[in-house]
Amino acid sequence: MSSKTSGKNERYYHAFMQHNHISRRGLLRGVFNAGQKAQQQIETEIYQRQAPRPPQAVAEPLFLKHCNGCGDCVSACPYGLISIQAQKAVLEIDFCSCDLCGKCTDACQTGALTPQVRADSELRPHFGHLCLRQKGRSCSLCETGCPVNAITFDSSHRKMQVDPQRCNGCGECKIRCPSHYIELKLHTRAG
Repeated sequence: MSSKTSGKNERYYHAFMQHNHISRRGLLRGVFNAGQKAQQQIETEIYQRQAPRPPQAVAEPLFLKHCNGCGDCVSACPYGLISIQAQKAVLEIDFCSCDLCGKCTDACQTGALTPQVRADSELRPHFGHLCLRQKGRSCSLCETGCPVNAITFDSSHRKMQVDPQRCNGCGECKIRCPSHYIELKLHTRAG
């Protein structure tokens, strides 16, 4: 569509630009802020786990590259918590907690699991709305069973609280809950 048919000619655009002046500083600030937001989104999406991984798993892109599904970690796990799904190691805490013993890491020959990474499954407990403690009943099994004291009860809000930095994703809280009101979910990192 030409400028004659749209009714917008050079004078129109010149007047538009005079009215909507953007300083260089404003332009650069807009570009810089947009770049920062895009980088944060990329980092969050790229490093987000696709599935629960064994403790001491490297960042997800490296894990996907290095883990070849050999099953050495599966054989090494004394509790049978690791399985191979889609040719990658997956941690499944359903009936037994992970004591972060490091045997899976010792058995890994590919570099997908390494002792240089903090032992953390990146799973965090989420308490169901029927949690006895949150309903005012007497129960503290998850709180007292947590080996790193990451779970506390906020009495003012009647909610169970988890310190995501202290928690290592062992799953002991889930195993201790007799009512099965705790679900383990992958911890999402803020970008």
